Amino acid sequence: MRIFHVISGFENGGVETLIYRWISHMPQDIEFHIVAQEIVVPACAERFRAKGVTIHLIPSRKHLLKHCKALRSLFRNYCPDVVHVHTTEWGAIPLSVAKKAGVPCRIQHSHAARKEKNLFLRLAHSLSFAWARRAATDYFACGTAAAQTAFGNRAVAAGQVKIIKNGIDVAGFAYSEAMRRHTRAELGIGEDQTVIGMVARFSPQKNHITALAIFKAFFEKHPNAVLLLVGDGHLRASIETLAQKILPLHAVRFLGVRTDMQALYSTMDRFILPSRFEGLPITLIEAQASGLPAVVADTVTREGDVCGITTFLSTDKTADWVQALAAPVSQTRDAYAARVAEAGYFLDKIVEELYQFYRSKA
Repeated sequence: MRIFHVISGFENGGVETLIYRWISHMPQDIEFHIVAQEIVVPACAERFRAKGVTIHLIPSRKHLLKHCKALRSLFRNYCPDVVHVHTTEWGAIPLSVAKKAGVPCRIQHSHAARKEKNLFLRLAHSLSFAWARRAATDYFACGTAAAQTAFGNRAVAAGQVKIIKNGIDVAGFAYSEAMRRHTRAELGIGEDQTVIGMVARFSPQKNHITALAIFKAFFEKHPNAVLLLVGDGHLRASIETLAQKILPLHAVRFLGVRTDMQALYSTMDRFILPSRFEGLPITLIEAQASGLPAVVADTVTREGDVCGITTFLSTDKTADWVQALAAPVSQTRDAYAARVAEAGYFLDKIVEELYQFYRSKA
């Protein structure tokens, strides 16, 4: 069986992380391909290649005719059983090409929940989503809010959207006191220092500029605090430059793409995510498995708070973020991994469900 996943690029973001986990935990009887427009983080693409995934780089959507021609050539030459599209706002393009190429199963997967304020963009997105719905055979979403954004309330109410939760290896993110001590020592961070963490690719959506502004206000009241920024992306260099202008060098650490996330979440005292929009962020689920209290933008769906330790705030109210980040933590962190599993985010179960769906389309 041959599955094609369509993404925008290899940025080591949530979508790429999700697909990598699915592929890593599935049986070997499926041939996986990924179609993307660019490789931003080479290590991300190499991880997939190491798993035997075939990567196809095609022209950008800015060159629409060449983009569609490349998609058409791929789908006709390889005859995939399933085309699984993860570019919600642009999904109509590969889905329509796949439909014309005779691909039998075409999945539109919504990973984002957003309410566009700009009237023109709202209309454009609405038309794009409607086009995608007509070209897709199946609707997937990471949560209810993301499903409503792409497919509408009626489709959700009618049970036409399959919710595929952003599953994680729960045990692999459980809090570890030993890892906390070791990693703090490795990073030169004292146990008396407050560590704020953000795990996100450097893109406009994730809103690192606001994260720095919030941390600057927090740092002014708590000068021994440290901000850990984990991830990579197009905007990393500009965010590093901004951080150097407004904060001491020792106050912000850019850690890049890491594989020791259990240790890093254990090291942190608070998690922040001031995103402009989200579906249901994987990193928020991971943080909660570590029992890490989170303060996130009110644009993030409430579905993401599976353990009751997440605070939702407007990014316009910096003082409220500072207060929330400074609030005392009264609970121990050891029991939260089990609570995340109980909430349905257990990776193996989700992968088995998805695998059986794929096999049913063979």
